[in-house]
Amino acid sequence: MPSYTSRYDMMKRWFIFIAVLAGTAVIATAAYLGYQQTTPPPNPLPPAPVTVAVTEGSVQHTVTAPGQLVGIREQVLGVDVGGRLMELTVRPGSIVQAGDVIARLDATSFEQALTIAQLQLAQAKTAYEQQLAEASLSVANNEALVGSTQAQLPILTAAEINLQQATDAESRAQYEYQKALDRHWEPPEVKEAYRLEAQFASDARTVAQAEYDAVLRQQWAVSQQITAQQTNVERAELAADYLQQSGVDPMLRLTVEQAQKALDATTLTAPFDGVVLDVLVRPGESLFAGQAVVLLSDPTAAEVRTTVIEEDLSLVTAGQPVEIYFDARPDVIVTGKVDRIVPQRVAGEARPLYHVYLSLETELPDGVLPGMTADASIVIDEATNVLRLPRALVRARGDGTAVLDLWQNNQTISRDIQVGLRGDVYIEIVDGVAVGDAVIAE
Repeated sequence: MPSYTSRYDMMKRWFIFIAVLAGTAVIATAAYLGYQQTTPPPNPLPPAPVTVAVTEGSVQHTVTAPGQLVGIREQVLGVDVGGRLMELTVRPGSIVQAGDVIARLDATSFEQALTIAQLQLAQAKTAYEQQLAEASLSVANNEALVGSTQAQLPILTAAEINLQQATDAESRAQYEYQKALDRHWEPPEVKEAYRLEAQFASDARTVAQAEYDAVLRQQWAVSQQITAQQTNVERAELAADYLQQSGVDPMLRLTVEQAQKALDATTLTAPFDGVVLDVLVRPGESLFAGQAVVLLSDPTAAEVRTTVIEEDLSLVTAGQPVEIYFDARPDVIVTGKVDRIVPQRVAGEARPLYHVYLSLETELPDGVLPGMTADASIVIDEATNVLRLPRALVRARGDGTAVLDLWQNNQTISRDIQVGLRGDVYIEIVDGVAVGDAVIAE
């Protein structure tokens, strides 16, 4: 076993070792602290300024034009005929479709007038059809009479042939008789025979001539009769054509049409889809022709009437695009365009204002009605897909140049730029920067 003295020596050596280690640590700590106090700190980095990045987008130059939505399709509906109002089917605020019945008048007298006019027209049609049938029958009868008379026309050919033959026979008989006279040796009885034969041929020719003349006279008489009958045919045809072309008395048809129109006018219908704004009569009233009954409006047919100050009016032209905002629906943007400019100062305004009317290209949102307030932004000029910066950051000169301070690599760098369109919010940067460049905003 080790003695007590040896254990004590061992413990003493351990205490000495621990003490040396502790002393060394204290010295090292003191040395480190002394070094820290005597070594100067490194130069700190400058703080980063507030910057705005160059972006790509649209730049707009606009003119603000406040106004209101106004209806462009409002119509006072009235009755075209007078009478007692029997039925009124609408009230203010009623929604109607085109063709819906709005009011009815007492139609009794108008129905009676139409019945009488239709009866008179029917009677006239019956009489006309009878006259037309009689005219057609007259044409047919006269044509038939002409045909029968033409069948009685004597044939002249036979009489002509008979006369020609008799004439030839007479010539031959005269010739033979003359030859007999020239022959001195002929006995008298032979010459007498030739004379008798010539006399007989002459008499036959006289009879043939008389028959021919009689046929000619008969033919002329029949021809005259045919001519007269053909004239009657033409007259009958003209009468029939006149009846066909003239027809029934047009005044009777016009009377029926007017009576039907008057009867239809006892029922007042909506000419278009819309909303009744006002009712001007009551059931039971006696209305006169032309009296107003209701005021009808189409709330979807509207335009915006705005006012523009005189300083901006010269910038506004017809056709420019417009963005329209309504207080009733601030969540919706309605697009349109400048439709027309009224070149007359608005009366009663302290400031010089002019009316500018805007047409709508998109449908009105639900809840937007004529009379509501609108704010329009008329686009005077626009550049799309261009580099841009907030206009407040760029102090552009008259020649379109400017100087920007960029923050790059923890330092400020000045850069000359060229600007383009100067919009309401942004300004276009034509040259000098790129997308994402950080521009110092302070």
